[in-house]
This record gives sequence, C-alpha cells and structure tokens, in this order.
Amino acid sequence: MTVFAISAPLEREDALADLARRHGHRVAVRAARASELVQRLASVEVDAVLVSPQEPHLDVALVRACDAAGVRVVAVVDDAAQAGLARALGVESVCFADGFEAIEWAIVTPHAAREARPRGRVLAVWGPAGAPGRTTAAIGLATELAARGHVVALVDADSHAASIAPALGLLDEAPGFAAAARLVRTGSLTVDELGRVAQTLQTTVGDVQVLTGITRSSRWPELAADRVAGVLEACRDWVDWTVVDVGASLERDEEISSDVFGPRRNAATVAALRAADRVVAIAGGDPIGMMRLLRAHPELVDVVPSDRIAVVVNKVRTGASGLAPELGVAQTLQRFGGIAPVAQWPLDARAADAALLSARPIVDVAGRSRLRRAMQTTAALLLPAEQTRAAAREAAHATRRRRPRIALR
Repeated sequence: MTVFAISAPLEREDALADLARRHGHRVAVRAARASELVQRLASVEVDAVLVSPQEPHLDVALVRACDAAGVRVVAVVDDAAQAGLARALGVESVCFADGFEAIEWAIVTPHAAREARPRGRVLAVWGPAGAPGRTTAAIGLATELAARGHVVALVDADSHAASIAPALGLLDEAPGFAAAARLVRTGSLTVDELGRVAQTLQTTVGDVQVLTGITRSSRWPELAADRVAGVLEACRDWVDWTVVDVGASLERDEEISSDVFGPRRNAATVAALRAADRVVAIAGGDPIGMMRLLRAHPELVDVVPSDRIAVVVNKVRTGASGLAPELGVAQTLQRFGGIAPVAQWPLDARAADAALLSARPIVDVAGRSRLRRAMQTTAALLLPAEQTRAAAREAAHATRRRRPRIALR
C-alpha cells in the first residue's frame, strides 16, 4: 500500500483520491495549494505526492521539500503542454487517461529502469504507383496496433500527395510532420515537442497520435532525408509503434544526373523505408496492380532487405482475378516474382466508402466488416511475438483481484 498526498483542482483531486482508494492505497493529505502541502508534509509521512502541473498546485518549494524528504512527486497531466510544465520543474509526468496503473508504475519503477525500456519500432507502408490503398492500409494498421494496447503514431511522409489528414478529417494548416522536420534541423525535437505538433485521433479502440503531411506538394524540400530520419528516430522514444505512409516513387535519377548536394524529391520515401523495421508493400488485387508491384519490387529490394518486406494484396475480388481470386493472386506473384504475400484483403467497397464519407477509420464505422477483420489478422501476423500491453495489464489485474476460495463446510 502507498500513502499519497494530493494537490489538484477539486474535480481531479476527488478522482485521484477515489482511484487511489480503489487500488488499495491510502490518501493522507489533500491540499488546495502547494504551499499548504509543504506545511502538511512536515508532520505527515507519505510515500508519494500527486499534483497537477500548473500553479498553485506545483512550484519549486514543493519540489525541494519532497526532494529533502525523499518523497517522489508525479504530475498528473492531460496533454503535452502540461507535461512540459512539469518537466520544466524536473518533475515526472503521467497522463491521467493512461489510468492509475501508470501512476503506480511510475512510482515503484526506478527511473533508470524506465529509461532502459525497449525503444519503439517503425512500420512503413509503401505501394507502387496507382491507388493500391496505401493510406487506407496505414490508417487501418495503426488503429489495429492501438487496439492491441500499443501507443501508436501515424505519420504522413508522402511528399507527392499527402492524404491522411483529409482521410481522417483532421486540420492540416500546420502539417505536424513538416514542423517536426524543422525542429530536427534546429536540434530541438523532443518527445514533448512531438506531442505538441501532433494531433490526437480518438477511435473506439484507442487513441492514435497523428503527424499530418505537407499541404502542397511544392513543399517537398522541407522533407529532406536527414530530417525524416531524425523525426522517425525521435518517434522511437515517443511511442511503441510509428506507422509511416510514404509515397510510391523510388526513383533517384537526380542523384545520377547531378553530383551537387541538394534536396531530393523522393528522399522522404527512401529515408522512411530505410529507417523502418518492417515495410508493408501494398499491391492492388487486379492484373494491373500486381504487374505494377512486380515491376517495382526489385527497386524496393534495392532500398530495403527482402526479409523486412511483407507484401499485402488489397482489393482482391472475383471479377478481376478469376473465380478463385486468392489462389490466382498467390500463384501469379509467386510465378513471376517469387513473392509470397502474407495477406490478401478483400474488396469491401461498403466499408471503405463509409470510412471515407465519415472521415473515420474503418474500425469505427465498420468494425465487423471483412476488410477490418483482414487488417486485424494482418496486424497479428506482423507481430506474432508481441504481447499487447492491454492483455498484460488485464492479466496483472486478474492476478491482483484473485482471492483465495473459502471452503464451505
């Protein structure tokens, strides 16, 4: 059991006190101001202090008093701005939406152990020219990863035709990815800054942080290779999985025609693919779509090792691929390219149109559709050894809730 002291706005204070009691802890002090809390700590022993990051609940005097007493201070925040306020005073922050388990973990886990946690991974979604469904796949896989309990970021790195923002109904006047790239150039990109420039997409299965793409294709010089790589590297410390939607073109003709250093039009795509731990290559499930993949696949392998590439065929349907479309697609790709797709997604126009019309992910508008189930299965195939945080937390909770049975006599 942990003994807490709390200083926060009344509504948040009541919520934290109630959660602490429900998790088997005790609240010894509740104070309206940091100065009052400092006075009470002189006579009451506590194990940890929970505060809201803004005045009058957190100040330098309270931090010093807690340091002198060996008491850990945790700021309970709602957004990146509040986390920045806490960080300015050297106080660790935990998001209230993450639940009281996150607060418990922050209190009992040594700081060094938290810093040593595994870094996040990058998943790039690429596809050849045409409309194989790159953006739909990126959004779908990001939401499915969130549904598995991971903290996920969705990044639009398409330097030709960014489309994640309109597909999700998000504002893109100030593209988040370009803003993060500028911060890389000045050496000031941090986890807090990523949270500030990102937008939160709330879905029925969990939140996804979104870095929207450039609003005009003429702004492509802002997405230089080193900046893109820098943003994705910072994302590894920000979230568990970063899903990147990239452009189709892999051409690097400008590097051949000129030895003068300068921006490259497709640098964002190449840099994202090289930085990715896994690359999902999306192909259209018709003869033209498969032909485009077969022609572009060798170029992709020149950029990314083949063992990091997973081919997914989208929009598979009877009319375009014969009476046995799945078999026909698999045989065609294997025969002409030696490619074995990890998944085939059906053409589900009703689900795709509903998502497009409502500017929402498919999981929100057609959660039981064939397309959503295929995306769900693919996420599981791509992450066979991953145990979701949600499942781990639920198992831990079940263990804590389990009580010995009393034999009846």
